[in-house]
Amino acid sequence: MYRLKIVLLYVLLTAGGLWHLIGVFQGIMQLLASPIMFGLAIWLFWECWRTSSEEERYRFAFWGIFVVVLSFGTEWFGVRTGRLFGAYIYGQTLRPTIDGIPVCIGCAWFVLCVASVAVVQRFAPNSIVNNRIKLAFCVALLMVCFDLFMEPAAEMLDYWTWIDNRIPLQNYLVWFVLGFAFTIFGLWCGLFSHSLPNIAFHFYFAQLIYFGLVDIKYL
Repeated sequence: MYRLKIVLLYVLLTAGGLWHLIGVFQGIMQLLASPIMFGLAIWLFWECWRTSSEEERYRFAFWGIFVVVLSFGTEWFGVRTGRLFGAYIYGQTLRPTIDGIPVCIGCAWFVLCVASVAVVQRFAPNSIVNNRIKLAFCVALLMVCFDLFMEPAAEMLDYWTWIDNRIPLQNYLVWFVLGFAFTIFGLWCGLFSHSLPNIAFHFYFAQLIYFGLVDIKYL
């Protein structure tokens, strides 16, 4: 069952990326963008929930809600002011929205943060995994690396558009700060002392494949 879930995850996102690459099912993919983000968040949350102790479950739920709400609020402030990530606006793909901000955007932040923690736990040495600052630093760095792949594809998919077609350096700096802060808060809540379920780190690479395939089309 575990292997089947992993295969399903990669097939789902790889197929989506290939469809964009060859230019088919574009209308369907636009409609499915937000539901897929919601679905990935619910799926990953459930995988972490069911493998946690009862006490950890409620701390994880609290932390997850915190990440979703704060990231949504940060995006709202960023769009309204241009003072965080830089000047950008959301497109028509990610629907529904609240005051112009996609409802699913907080779910995307949650999935990426959890998946990045899982990658560090899986591949980093114990000297990093067991050190809070080093762990948070590596998670934040992975999230920035992911954004580097995602940004070109996101604009092509009409997720969002940067004013003047320029991605400012501050965007990546804020991504790093948020990734670091979310991870530190999770550690403060008593999370991540045990390894996340093995499937969690696949959420990082499966999404990376999706955006990487979209990027190829527009090279």
